[in-house]
Amino acid sequence: MKRLAGALVLVLCAGCSTALTPARVSASFGETFAGLYATQQSRLGRTDVTPAGVRPNARCARTGTSADGPGQDWLCRVAYIDQDTAYTQSFEMQVKPDGCWTADGPPTTQPAELVDAVDGTRTPNPLSEFDGCLDTSR
Repeated sequence: MKRLAGALVLVLCAGCSTALTPARVSASFGETFAGLYATQQSRLGRTDVTPAGVRPNARCARTGTSADGPGQDWLCRVAYIDQDTAYTQSFEMQVKPDGCWTADGPPTTQPAELVDAVDGTRTPNPLSEFDGCLDTSR
């Protein structure tokens, strides 16, 4: 009976797949990055930057042995446009089983946790570390 139950679980899960694929993580990351980049630039006095204008193209992938699923071994590269100039940045990511993730901007591309805002105050850099989630129900 135990063998039959085990075999049944294997058959049922054969068609199971994770919602945490590179394409889905990339889309979630790109959308979140664009909004936070626009927020960052606004704090620096540039109100002309919008999430849509950034046109992010994110490519996220695991660097370990698995291609999909949760893990601390995700890397996202995002290409975007600012003032007609193309930029690329990389972020290390941790993706949790529930679809939520945390991205860390390395000091070479996001050097400060605080930035000098246009109003003279020191404010958190929204791109030094940020979180997002994707819908895992699909």
